[in-house]
Amino acid sequence: MRYEIAAKSRHRIRVRLDVPRLSEEQADILEEVFSDTAGVTGVTVYRATGGLALGYDCPCEEILRKLDAFRFENVVMMAAKLSPYISADEMKERKLDPRLKRKLRMRILAESVFDLAMPMPVQLGYHAWQMVTLREF
Repeated sequence: MRYEIAAKSRHRIRVRLDVPRLSEEQADILEEVFSDTAGVTGVTVYRATGGLALGYDCPCEEILRKLDAFRFENVVMMAAKLSPYISADEMKERKLDPRLKRKLRMRILAESVFDLAMPMPVQLGYHAWQMVTLREF
């Protein structure tokens, strides 16, 4: 994998990958692969900037060799290892995608405008219809 060392200290290295942005899948792959690597104590993936920070307790040359050898094409994710559900702790750690945030804000704004503009019986009917048609996940 091509990268550029952005910062390096005694037990931490931050690299900028050769991609402008990382997809969520690529970020998950990087985090999974490097967190299971011997000698790596911490992994932080920066999706928006295409960066990766690794804490380590082994020689830096080993980490650089592992970075050189890594290829997204060679990674095979074990489907059995990944859970189809997200735990509450993981949900708290993940940040919400900015596009989804905008979409949620617009939905809340539209609901608020509807509630202010419509008379009470229409509001009750609309919200009752929303509850009846609510899908289970």
